[in-house]
This record gives sequence, structure tokens and C-alpha cells, in this order.
Amino acid sequence: MHRTRICSIVVALVFAASIPATAAKSLDDGKLDPAWFGGNREFHSVDEIDYLWVKPGFALAGKKLQFFSWEEPHFIGEDAEDRDTKDKRLANDLTRDLPDIFSEAFHNGLSGSVTVVDSGADVNVVGRIVDCSSGSAAAKFWVGMGAGSGSTTFDMKFVDASSGELLAALHHRVVSGTTMSTTDSKLVKWIDELAEELAQKSLEKLYASGRKARD
Repeated sequence: MHRTRICSIVVALVFAASIPATAAKSLDDGKLDPAWFGGNREFHSVDEIDYLWVKPGFALAGKKLQFFSWEEPHFIGEDAEDRDTKDKRLANDLTRDLPDIFSEAFHNGLSGSVTVVDSGADVNVVGRIVDCSSGSAAAKFWVGMGAGSGSTTFDMKFVDASSGELLAALHHRVVSGTTMSTTDSKLVKWIDELAEELAQKSLEKLYASGRKARD
């Protein structure tokens, strides 16, 4: 009996070890890929950001940030196959524009606390879009109740410019659910609001105020 029990434990451990680390950490219906952030992190859900991770002790205050060109869109998750040419075109347009949009928002919203630079940064910032839907204006107008909603889901990471160490990571979805906004206008508004929020509360405080993210 003793030998049988030991064998069972060994088999269970081997089986557990064979399961990919990402399988146990799948978040946002597979749209959040921990590998892009260098491995699993304990993401927190906060009011302003769907999934956030911050290295203990890291703060944006006093840092020089450089917003680099975003990576090509990489659609993942359950909805990836549903996206059409219009959605992919919007994702490409946003990918081109987002570094400048974030740069301007942080320059305006965090002036005096953070310096946005074109070179010589302390922290490099890069991102990518992992899902994008332009939505349907007609469905928004005629159906309502969330029909025709457009959305953009993206990853962004703050990396130490010298060591390459990950300092902060976020994954977030912005939804345009009414005729009063479009997918891109809603995203720009959220970016401005994020910068304003970070002027009042640091990334580390935001992270501490959240709860462990669960799918």
C-alpha cells in the first residue's frame, strides 16, 4: 500500500509538471498571453485597468519615458477568427498611431512628474493589439443593448531601458458600445483618463488597490 501510494504521488507530480504554465494562468479568454510579458505574473484587476502587474517599488514619478513603435497586431483568443478585413485595418491604423497618442497623453497628464523623451529614457514602453473590432454603427443605433459594440484589447509593458527588466505590465479592453463613440475615439479617451489617473495615484498604488485577476 505504501509503495502504491508513493507511485501515485509521483505520477501526479509528473502529470502536473507536464501541463504548460500558461494553461493554468489563462486570463481574458486566452487574450492575455503571459509569454509576451516574459512569463506568468500575478495580475490584479483594478477599476481603471483590467489586468495590471507592477514590480514592487517601481514608480513612474521622476522617470524619463520613451514610447516605441508598437508591434504588429497579433489577434489571439476565442474571437480571433471572427475578425474581418475592416477590423484588421483598424488595428493596423491604431498600432501606427498609439505610441504618439500615449506619448502626448502622458506628456500632458503627467507633466512635472514624468518626462517623455525621444532618446535617453530610463523606461521604454511598447505595446501590441491582440484583438480589435470596429463594431457596427447600425446595430448600435437600431438594436442597442450592447449590439454592434466595437472594442480594442491590447498589451503594454514598461521595461527598464538599461537591463530590459519588466517593470510594469497591463492588458486592457476598451469598448465602444454607443453611437456616441467609435472604437478609436473611445480608446483615445481612455488613454487620456489613464494619464490623469496616474497623476493622482501611482501604478504601484493602483496595483495594491486591486484584487488578483481571475478569468
